[in-house]
Amino acid sequence: MRRDTRRHTWPDPAWWIWRRLTSVKWAIGLILAAALFSAVGVLIPQVPPQLADIPEQVELHIEAQRPTWGGFTDVLAEFPWFYDTRGGVFNLYKQPYWYAVVALVALAISVCTVSRAPPIWRTVRRPPKRVGAAYFDRARHRASAALLDGDDTQSARERLVGRLRSSRYRVEEVETGEGETLLFADRYGWAQLATFVTHLALLLLLGATLVTKFAGEEYQFWVAEGESHILFPPGDDRAQVQIIVDDAVAQFADDGQALDFRSFVRVAEAGQDVGGGEVTVNGPVHAAGYRVHQAAYWEHGAELRVFDHSSGQLLYAETHFLDQQIVGPRIRVERSGISVSEEVISLQHRVADEVVDPELESPPISGYTLIPLDGARSLALTMVPGDAGYEFWYRVMPTPEDASGLTFAELGVGQEPPLGARVVLAFERETLFEGVVSLDQSEGEARLTAVPLSDSEVLWVGFRDGAAGRGFFYYSAQREADRGELSPGGVVELAGGVSLMYLGAEPDAGLQGTLTVGETRTVGSIELTWLGAESVFFEIAPDLPGSSGDALVALERFGEARTAGQFNALGGEGVELAVGATNTTSAGGQVGRPSRLVLGLGGDAGRLELDEGQEIVQGGLRYQFTGPREFTGLNVRRDPGGIAFWIGIGLGIVGMTTTFFAPRRRVWARVTADRVQLAGQAGHGVDLSGELERLLGSEVQQRRRFRLTPRRGMFGGDYAQRDDGRRDDA
Repeated sequence: MRRDTRRHTWPDPAWWIWRRLTSVKWAIGLILAAALFSAVGVLIPQVPPQLADIPEQVELHIEAQRPTWGGFTDVLAEFPWFYDTRGGVFNLYKQPYWYAVVALVALAISVCTVSRAPPIWRTVRRPPKRVGAAYFDRARHRASAALLDGDDTQSARERLVGRLRSSRYRVEEVETGEGETLLFADRYGWAQLATFVTHLALLLLLGATLVTKFAGEEYQFWVAEGESHILFPPGDDRAQVQIIVDDAVAQFADDGQALDFRSFVRVAEAGQDVGGGEVTVNGPVHAAGYRVHQAAYWEHGAELRVFDHSSGQLLYAETHFLDQQIVGPRIRVERSGISVSEEVISLQHRVADEVVDPELESPPISGYTLIPLDGARSLALTMVPGDAGYEFWYRVMPTPEDASGLTFAELGVGQEPPLGARVVLAFERETLFEGVVSLDQSEGEARLTAVPLSDSEVLWVGFRDGAAGRGFFYYSAQREADRGELSPGGVVELAGGVSLMYLGAEPDAGLQGTLTVGETRTVGSIELTWLGAESVFFEIAPDLPGSSGDALVALERFGEARTAGQFNALGGEGVELAVGATNTTSAGGQVGRPSRLVLGLGGDAGRLELDEGQEIVQGGLRYQFTGPREFTGLNVRRDPGGIAFWIGIGLGIVGMTTTFFAPRRRVWARVTADRVQLAGQAGHGVDLSGELERLLGSEVQQRRRFRLTPRRGMFGGDYAQRDDGRRDDA
């Protein structure tokens, strides 16, 4: 029986992995995978880096992308579905498979570099200088020429060496024998080492990226001008670094958009200033090993201080970042010529039957609010987007059971005012009242209202059956004689010497109508003025001294902010306000008068309004509004991989430039008694065959321009001109 002498071996896993990492196909696959992930990260909006580790912000980002990706949103957010991805493809650069691809690319580059290093080094240091005679006949790049009559091997060799050296070749004589000389010429022999430079550059870039990711530091925060921010939590064993903002400034266009913003900062370490200056988005300050960039700007801040009034002790000092916004009408209410209030009214409800175009990025929203007048009536104030800004409508209406869900028709938007009765009341020929009486009450089919005749007596007047222009009646509850109807122009004498004249029915703007900016209308017992649409930025602040709970802190900026003609209250909508003189007393732009801080303290404390620089004492506390303040958003980074990153970029440029513009050329020459033969090797893109022909035949080419007869080449051999411009041995 024959014995099986074959060896049974298992595959070596290390060798299998090594072969894969050195495989060109695997390298291409890894590069394509990295390129694919990068393309996905560009096409699909990613969570901002400063928010990528905050689950709530990741969820908000995913929800913001849902209108774009629809049903695929959850699929992308949960890819690859078998672990908690914290955002999936929307948070791609936080995923382990991304780092796995990067690590594999770096490993493949390292393995390729290691595997190719010995042969490349041998080729550079000890290139093969001898080739067989057959190589000169089969090399891809080759040329040959016969020697001139009377020429010898020595003179042909010297001419060839001279031409090679003039073409910057390093020439070495390999062998000189009987009737034959072998030469080796090398140009840019060191250029093959550029592949290691390029690989090193890639490794440095990948390594710097990973080092920056896992060892770098980045902080994003807001700082009000005049305040500071510390980088490390208290108790950290490092010397504390503090960023101090001395001033934040911005320039605005006429439409209110910020054209430029910058800040003046100082950096302190362990309590000592170590650097500072002006910072912009692309102009950082370098100090304490950190780079401080300006990342954002916010002009809506307010500095509030609260003191104990009796002792003067400072109890509260805070610059509030007012990041919430309401847009509403600024209303002035006066009674008998005395100002009762002036404020921006919050529109608490949306009009129920408003149709919004879903294609609009910022759809216009109509809103309204109800202000109680008495137990049965309310004043509805409505702001509606129009072709030239916002329109303002008002209506006195019975208080509805549910304040939400009212329609445009119920709010009186776009409708003519109801009819009222124009009457004249006189006493002994002295006019007591002349105007349109608002019929704001209903009784059956009658619309009526009470007109006071004295402190104890009223006269009811109105329209019966809703008939306009006729059916006007008057009615006194005390005297039956003072009851009846009047036609337009009719007059009746009432008891006590009072006469009533009915002039006719007219639209009653005191119950319902619209106002232009700056227009005043009498509504009941008040004078209502619309001053335009404005934004109010506010914050809900806890633990404010004197408040019964969370307090409202709101900043109102009046008048013609930033430009005399326009105030960009809606971030680009361009709300028109009145034109007037401006000054620069408030931060963030120009205003017509100082800003006002509104504090909603709740409970018995109610509402406080403080103009810029004003103090108010209430409940034993002194509230001081120091003024509006701007905030600057700063990005502070420490990048330990930054130097390696830039070195990698530089090495990459050097390696790629060398590879493409200085490729290595190797030429082997064989000079015999009757012929010179050249063969060579060079990288792709090099016309080495043409260069070899020029080394042999440049002198022939120069003479060809002047002679059309057969001639001899530089090294001999007869050449004849062919019809196609080429030459053959004669």
